[in-house]
Formats: sequence, structure tokens, C-alpha cells
Amino acid sequence: MENTLKNRSVSRVGGSAKRPGSHTFTAANLSGAQLGPDMDPVLSIDHFWMRGAVFAPHPHAGFSAVTYLFEDSEGDFIDRDSLGNHVIAKPGSLLWTVAGKGVIHDEYPRQEGKLCHGLQIFVNLPASQKAQAPRLEFVDGPDVPIFERPGVRARVLAGHLGDAASTVKTPIDIAFLDVKLAPDTGFQYELARDRNAFIYVIEGEVLVGDDGRRIATLGAASFAPDGDAIFLRAGATGARVVMFAARPLREPVVAHGPFIMTNDEQVARAIDDYRAGRMGSLQATH
Repeated sequence: MENTLKNRSVSRVGGSAKRPGSHTFTAANLSGAQLGPDMDPVLSIDHFWMRGAVFAPHPHAGFSAVTYLFEDSEGDFIDRDSLGNHVIAKPGSLLWTVAGKGVIHDEYPRQEGKLCHGLQIFVNLPASQKAQAPRLEFVDGPDVPIFERPGVRARVLAGHLGDAASTVKTPIDIAFLDVKLAPDTGFQYELARDRNAFIYVIEGEVLVGDDGRRIATLGAASFAPDGDAIFLRAGATGARVVMFAARPLREPVVAHGPFIMTNDEQVARAIDDYRAGRMGSLQATH
């Protein structure tokens, strides 16, 4: 059957900005500074390499804090929060903390010195959902659904691809895929025109769009809403990319540290809730 899908053109090209780090923790950040509003509802991504506990228990409110541990991580990952969750996550796991009106959490490698390689993704919540009760959605590494065809292996973290569908109950309709492509292999992803979409290259390089724009390791590209599909082709050494697609919220974003709301009053309320202990408590273990 003839493929009648129209591939989207590239809208913006950027790359993650590396932050100063150490042997214990380093990260590269991708945000709207690189891709602008094309990332909406994703606010930012920290691509991290972590070998030990770095951050003390800390609060979040008004968005989802999503941690994805790549399969090449050397050890398990701990996630604890003020809701009473204490999760041991294997490599390949997805931890989706819907912070809502506020939660305190803590994440770190289970074994000091073992490299945990992954992404922490901040995904905005609509104004109507910012006051919802917090919760944790979790799928362990071996349980992530996988879509496969010759030359393509896609881990379906959110949304669906073919017969593979994520079990994660995300608060918004969003697709999140980790796609590995063999050398010179093409991959076409169909999506509605009302969805923002972008990719971030973890390793290798891909050619994107019908014009074959080249995006290398740690590079990113977003796509214009002028087609029904995104087309990628891996370079000569293959590629690994993560892909996000979701309907943009197009709402104001007012951020104050770990609190992301739509106005100053909501931020002030979140700060007051945290100080008053209404987000619960979580004792440090490291």
C-alpha cells in the first residue's frame, strides 16, 4: 500500500548545554532556550550521568518530574517520596512523579560508584491539574513495552507505537519513545498535526525530515506542524534518539525553583504549603 503520509519539516535545531560537573554527577540541559515553544508541554530535560547521591530530599509542585534510566546504566536507582513510596528501579525504568499540589522526593543510585545514566524530564501540567493530589507512576526496566521491526527497536515509555502500549497513566496525552536504529535505517512516526514534537539524539546521528538535516549526539530538533509524520534515518553507525509528542498547553509558566505554576499567587501558595509541612516530610538517608 502506498504511504500517503506527509513528513514534517524541521522547525528548530539546537543542542543540550553541558553544565559544570564532577565524577559523581554531570548533566547536559535541553530547554526552551534551544528549541523554544516547540517543546511545550515539556519544560526541560537534564541528561545526567550519576554515580552517587547528590541532592537532598526536595519538593516539587505544579508539574511532573519524570526520571528515565537508560538500559546501559550499571546499577539500580532508588526513588523515595513523602507519599511513602520507596522504589528500587532497574536499568531501563521509568519513574513519573506527578507532583500536582506538592510532594517531596529523593533519587540516587542504589550502589555508590555505579553509573546511572538517564534523563530527568520536567513536563508541565495544565492549570486545571496543578492542584491534583500527587502520585507516582512506575514501570520497571524489564516491563517496558517494546516495538520491533528490522533495524528498529523502540521502548514505549508513554503512549503507544504499533501494538506496544505503555501502562503508565500520564496526566496528559503524551508520547515518549526511546528509539534505537541500525545503520542507515529509516523510521517514520505518525502523529496528529495538533501535536508538538521533538527529538533528542543520545548517540550516533540521524537525518531528519525530507531534506535530510543532520542531527548528531546531544543535538535536538523540533518539527513544524505541517505534516502527519516524523521521518528519521540513522547515519552510517546507527543512532539512538528519544522522541516526544504532545498537544501543547500554551499556558503561562511562572517558575520559582522547584515550583512551576501559571501565576505568582499559585507559586506563593506552593511555597507556603511546603513551609507549613503540607507536602509531607522525607528524611535524608545519605
